[in-house]
Amino acid sequence: MTQGTLSDSWYQVAQSRVALLPTVEAQAQRYRGQAWVLLEDGYSHRFYRVTPQAYEFLRALDGQHTVDETWQDLAKRHPEGTPGQEEVVRLLSQLHLSSLLYFKEQPHADAISERLRRQRSREFLGRLLSFMYWRFPLFGLDKYLDRVLPFIRACTGRVAGLVWLAAVAWGATTAFEHRGAISNGSEGLLSLSNLPWLYLATTMVKVVHELAHAFVCKRYGGQVPTFGVMVLVLAPLPYVDASASWGLRNKWQRAYVGAAGMLAELFLAALACVVWATTADGAVHSMAFNVMIVGSLSSLIFNGNPLLRYDAYYILSDLVEMPNLYQKAQAQWLHYGSKYLFGLREHPEPAQDRHERVWFTVYGALAFFYRWVVTLGVLAYVTDQWFGIGVAMVVTTAITMVLMPAAKLWAWLRVASGTMRTRALAAMGGLVVTAWLLLFVLPLPHALRLPGVLEARQSSPLYLQAPARLQELPVQHGQHVRKGQLLARFDNPELSLQLELIDSQIAESRVQLGLALSGTPAEVAPLQARLQALEARRVEAVKLLASLEVRAPQDGEWVAPTLHERLDAWVDRAQPIGEVVDRSALRFAAVLPQADVAELSPALPPAVATELRLAGRRGQALHLAALRMVPYQRQRLMSPSLGFGGGGDVAIRPDDSSGTTAAEAFFEIQAEFAPGELPADLAMHGMTGVLRVPVAPKPLGRRLWAGLQQLLQHRYGL
Repeated sequence: MTQGTLSDSWYQVAQSRVALLPTVEAQAQRYRGQAWVLLEDGYSHRFYRVTPQAYEFLRALDGQHTVDETWQDLAKRHPEGTPGQEEVVRLLSQLHLSSLLYFKEQPHADAISERLRRQRSREFLGRLLSFMYWRFPLFGLDKYLDRVLPFIRACTGRVAGLVWLAAVAWGATTAFEHRGAISNGSEGLLSLSNLPWLYLATTMVKVVHELAHAFVCKRYGGQVPTFGVMVLVLAPLPYVDASASWGLRNKWQRAYVGAAGMLAELFLAALACVVWATTADGAVHSMAFNVMIVGSLSSLIFNGNPLLRYDAYYILSDLVEMPNLYQKAQAQWLHYGSKYLFGLREHPEPAQDRHERVWFTVYGALAFFYRWVVTLGVLAYVTDQWFGIGVAMVVTTAITMVLMPAAKLWAWLRVASGTMRTRALAAMGGLVVTAWLLLFVLPLPHALRLPGVLEARQSSPLYLQAPARLQELPVQHGQHVRKGQLLARFDNPELSLQLELIDSQIAESRVQLGLALSGTPAEVAPLQARLQALEARRVEAVKLLASLEVRAPQDGEWVAPTLHERLDAWVDRAQPIGEVVDRSALRFAAVLPQADVAELSPALPPAVATELRLAGRRGQALHLAALRMVPYQRQRLMSPSLGFGGGGDVAIRPDDSSGTTAAEAFFEIQAEFAPGELPADLAMHGMTGVLRVPVAPKPLGRRLWAGLQQLLQHRYGL
C-alpha cells in the first residue's frame, strides 16, 4: 500500500457513491519509462493522467458501493497495489474539479452542474480580461477532414517531407542571396500602406498553420472537433482544437502534431521568398514579401519559443513526457510557497520525483519572468501605436496578473485557521518589509557604463573633392608621414579636358573683348562678365585638379586600411579616403545619454574614481587623469563603430547611411590619460571601449521609478 495509507480527510469522501462518467475512456501510455493511464472525456475532450494503481481503484467504483467499501475491498485483495487514503482523497478531488465523476446522490449531481456553470462563467470572464488571447469556437471540423483523408495522408507523409526539405532549402538559399534587400524592405513592414498586406498574409499563414495541426492529428486517428477564431493582441486569427493529440501513445507523433504548424509556415515562407525574388513591384511581390516575413519570424520567434504556450511548448511537453508542464510548474511554486512560507506541510506536490521537481522549478521560474517580459513588450508596442488602447490593456493586465491573484490570496486568508493566518500574514509582512528596505531604503552603488572610442586630439580626415580614378598609392596604411607629403594620386581625364576647354573659352573671350573695345562698345560689359565667370571656373578646375594629389595636412600616421582595394577603381566625390592621425596625443571620447546627465550633476566625479576598459584589453582597467563634459548636445557619433550598424550600443537614425547620426542627442565626455598610462600597443585611433563612471549610491527602487518617469515623458509626453 502506498504512502498516506490513512488520512484525516477520509471522512469527507468515505460515504460517497461515485463512479467515472460513462463518457470517460481510458488508454495505457508510458511517460519517461513509467506506465500511466490517460483518461479522456469524449464529451468535453478533457484529459487526465493517473497511475495504473489509481485507475484500478477508479474502475472498482461503481456508484453502488461507497468509496470506503470499495477501498477496503481493494485493500484486502491487493494490499500492495492499493493507493493510500490521502492519494484517493486528492485523486477524487481533482477528478471532481475536472467534472469526470458521476455522483449517485442528486445533491452531488446538482453541485456538478452548478460548478460547471461557475467554471464557464470564470472562463468567460477570463477571456474578457485576457486581452492577448480570446477564443470563439465556430463549427466542427472533424467531418470535413474525414472526407479528405487520402489527401491528408499525402500531405503529411514521407514524400511530403522530402518536398518540404527541398523547398525550405531553396527558400533559405534565396533569402541568403537577397539578405540586403530583405533587411531594407523590413523597415517598412509596419507602415500604414503595408498593414493591409501584413494582416492578409498573417491570416492566410495562420489558416495553413492551423490546418496543418488538424491534418497531422487526423492522420494518426485524433479528432478535431472545433474550428474557431482567436483574438491575439486585438488581431482575429483562426484556430483549431487538436488537443486529441494528447491521446496518441507515441510521443513523436504528438510532437509531430505540435510542430506541423511551424513546418507549414516555413514551407509557405520558403515558397513566398522565391516568388518575391522573381517578381517585380506589385501586389504579388508585396504579398509574397509579407508571407515570407510572417511565416519565418512568427514560427521561429513566437511558435518556436517553449516558454510561451504555443507550439514549441507542447512539443517540449511531449518530448520530455510531462503533460501540462506549465500548470504543474505553477503548482510546484505554489507548493513551495504554501509549504515554506505559509507552513502548509501537507500541501500536495505535483512533482513525482527529483527529475520532475527540477523541471517544474526551473521551467516555472523562466516562464514566469518571460511572460512578464512578453507582456510588457506587447503593452509598450500597442501603447506606442494606439495610446488609448494601450492604457486599457495596462489596466486589464494589472487586474488579471496582480489584483486577481491578490484577491484569491486574501480570500484564502479569510477562511484559513487563526494560526495559519497569523503565520501567512507575518511571512507576507516580512517579505513586504524586506522588499521595501531593499528597493527604497538601502542605497546601492551604481556606475554608468558609457561607450566611446579612442581619438587623436589632432586628426585630419580626407575626402575626395571630385570623382576620380585611384592611380597611385605612394604611402601604405600605417606609415608615418610628414606635412605636405603625397599620400595618393587620382586621375580624372574629364577634368583635364574641362580645363583645356575653359582655357580655350577664355582665349576666345579675350579676342572678342578686344574687338568689342575697338568696334562695338555695347558688347564690352557682357564679354567682361563672361570672362570673369570663365576665370572663376578655371580657378575652381585648377583646385580640383590639384586636389587629385592628396597630401598630408599634418604630421602623423596615415590611416587608410581599405584604400588599396580601390587601386585603379573609380572613387565618388565626398567619399572618405583616409585620415592622418597624431597618435602621440590620444583621448577617450564617451557617449553620455541625456537620461543619465542628471546622475552626474552638479559635477563630474574625480577622474581617479573612473576606469576605462578598451576592446582589446577588457581585463585591463586604465585609470584617467581628467574628465571633461563638452557643454553642448551633439547628434553625430564620433565613430560608426558606436552605432548599431557598427556593432555598438547606440541607436542610430534609420535614414542615415553613414551610421553616425544618433537617434537621440547626447553629450560627450572627454577623458584624458595620465602620462604613460596608455600602452603603446593600445594607442589605436578609433579603438572602442567602455568608460565606467561611478555615481552617488541610491536605492534601486528610486532608480527604477526615475527610469519609468523618463520613459513616460520621452515616449508619451506624460
